[in-house]
Amino acid sequence: MADVGRRGTALLVVIFSSLLLLSFCATAAEQQGYARNLTQTMEVFKGVWDQETPPPENHAAWSPINHDVFTSEPREPFVWTRGKVDSAETVEQRWLLLSPLASRAQVFIDGSRISHNPKFFLEPPQQKAITFHHLIFELPKISSVSDIHIRFEAEFPISTPVKVVDQKALISEAVLHTGLSVSLASIIFALTVYNLFLFFSIRDPIYLLYVVVAVGVLVYSLSLTNLQVYLGITEEQFNWLKALLILMPLLTIQFASRILQLGKLAPWVNQMYRLLSLIYLGLLIATPFLSFKTVAFLGATIGMAAYLSFIPFAFIQARKKYQPALYFLIGWIPLIIAQNVTALESLGVIKGSQWVMYYIPGAMSWEMALFSLALASRIKILRDERDTLQAQQIEVSEKARKALERSNRIKDDFLNAVSHELRTPLHTIQGQLDMLREAPLNREQNDAFRLIEYANLRMTRQVGGILDFVDAQEENLLSSPQMFEPQSLFDLLEYEFREAARAKPVSLAFGMEDSVPGKVFMDGLMLEKVLYQLIDNAVKFTPAGGEVLVRGSRLTDDSVLRILVSDTGPGIPDAQREKVFQAFSQGEAGLTRRYGGVGLGLPLASSLANALGGQMRVLETSDHGTTLEVTVPYGDVHQSEHHDPDQLSLGDVIQVPRVLVVEDDAGNRMILRKQLEKIGVISEGVQNGLEAVRAAMNEPWDMIIMDCQMPVMDGIEATREIRLKAAANLDTPIIAVTANASESYRLQCLEAGMDDYCTKPLRMEKLQRLVTHYAEHRVVTRVREQRGLKDSLIDS
Repeated sequence: MADVGRRGTALLVVIFSSLLLLSFCATAAEQQGYARNLTQTMEVFKGVWDQETPPPENHAAWSPINHDVFTSEPREPFVWTRGKVDSAETVEQRWLLLSPLASRAQVFIDGSRISHNPKFFLEPPQQKAITFHHLIFELPKISSVSDIHIRFEAEFPISTPVKVVDQKALISEAVLHTGLSVSLASIIFALTVYNLFLFFSIRDPIYLLYVVVAVGVLVYSLSLTNLQVYLGITEEQFNWLKALLILMPLLTIQFASRILQLGKLAPWVNQMYRLLSLIYLGLLIATPFLSFKTVAFLGATIGMAAYLSFIPFAFIQARKKYQPALYFLIGWIPLIIAQNVTALESLGVIKGSQWVMYYIPGAMSWEMALFSLALASRIKILRDERDTLQAQQIEVSEKARKALERSNRIKDDFLNAVSHELRTPLHTIQGQLDMLREAPLNREQNDAFRLIEYANLRMTRQVGGILDFVDAQEENLLSSPQMFEPQSLFDLLEYEFREAARAKPVSLAFGMEDSVPGKVFMDGLMLEKVLYQLIDNAVKFTPAGGEVLVRGSRLTDDSVLRILVSDTGPGIPDAQREKVFQAFSQGEAGLTRRYGGVGLGLPLASSLANALGGQMRVLETSDHGTTLEVTVPYGDVHQSEHHDPDQLSLGDVIQVPRVLVVEDDAGNRMILRKQLEKIGVISEGVQNGLEAVRAAMNEPWDMIIMDCQMPVMDGIEATREIRLKAAANLDTPIIAVTANASESYRLQCLEAGMDDYCTKPLRMEKLQRLVTHYAEHRVVTRVREQRGLKDSLIDS
């Protein structure tokens, strides 16, 4: 838009310069020399006379003109006028000056022709030719009053003064008319170039239409003033340019209907103008088969009818405060007036004027200037509409953003509440199952126990999967690498899917290549969730008697774990390959009813694999089965061969770990304590964070199991208080055991000072690992400290 502004400034400079030129020419023209208008004393022959010599003096067809300008009607083949020239007028060099509208004329003095052709240039004393588009006839010197006859070849009506001028007046006339013509032409040319630049900047076809119409106006102006002589254009070349004029009504109709936005105002009107354009185009095609007068009459009729019909629609748009329509009216009405005045003058209805040749070019210059303003106003309107639309879009986007944030908060609160309310009873169920696992059960009770355990495990996985998927959608999945054993992961998954595979039945096999390290550094829990979803899908879609194979390997020369999960299910059609990674989609319709599930398995697994820095893809698929590939990078674990004997044997000193259980739910608190008792750990229980802080300030503990969402004081605040105030437990391991499974909440727990984070339900095996890793390690550290203190006392 900056370029458009600079070009607009250049346009104003050109127009201002043109007006200065016009003002200078008008000032120069005031320095008149000798000039006398013969027209008022001349007569016109209104009869028919086709001879090469003037009509007889006493013929009755001679009639006085009695006007400053001679206006003729078209007669075939000639129009004659006559008058008197005084000998005193030819003492000095004199010229007869006619309008350029009279482009073909011959002058006779006392019956003798003085020149076959008029001059189109001046030869001042310096002998430098000055091009001039008026007709100039040099008058011979005469000794007495002489008769002057002028023969006009009037193919169309003409209005011209007949002036006798000296050299000074001739030059003044040349300066005035040339300056006026150049000014009008330069304004139109500048407007044309300006809007051409606008077209290349904005790429709106209406500006190109303007350019073509403006070029037509320029050519028409040149044709009326013979200004093409200054440009060095020959008559033959200019005739080619004038061919553009026959398209002017067609182009003008299209341009005007667009600038007035008639397509929006009244579509039927726009269709009418299109039909009118087609009629005019048909007329142009039929031109070779019609006479010139017929084509001119029909073309003028169609054009004038269209031009006049634009005015009421422009008024309607202007009343609607549409600024371009107002500029259109201000520019269009003077053009219509100029065309009609010119036509009425040529028909003799009104008196003629020597300025008639400038009516239409001047009106067209004014029209094109106002049209240019209309287009500029249109740009402003479009810019304002764009800005308004952008503001509305921003407002809508802001409202949508706030609504989305509000929805996300509601969703997060809902999911946290649902997670807590589901995981808490699941934790109770899992705890009771762990307690019953070693109870003496008969066969029927044992089968029921296995089914309940499998259902509980599946429910726990599904709840966790939904919450993990929500975190994946919000890109909140963060990997927490730690050391784990890939083979142990395979053993755990084999145990979990054993009952489901037997029930179908499906052959389920796991295999780990020797190239995979025994221990690796990565987020084993997240990888477990990935493989769980893939194996669950494979078992679900594999028909009875089929096979599911899980193979683990290491990519050559790379610390990348590659796991393939293959099944003998129906395969994935090519058209559905992308859908299987979309949420809530299961490929073909009806699969949900046939196989169950909500379609989160593969999308969730893919998101989890990406969070691990790996990827998942469909390796191959056919009617006989599918193979999915998961590749995830891992860090190598460098094990030290040095073993601390204190960590293997406590000698004669045997200390049992002491664990504080902080849990507001009485059932869960009781189950945790029974599980710990079964492991061989001494435990105490409290029901909120405030009691936990008091217990931690009163005595040391080897591990604290901390629930998070509790009354009075939650687990996060209690952890902060313990880390600040409980001197005996500043570095005691605190393990979050919570029903809130979101990644953001896990980070809050770790930032508060907790050492680990576990979600409910907490299985017995997981609890055993926590006690071994944290509580027993804490005991070993305390024993070492006690031995060090004892040894120092003995030495002293």
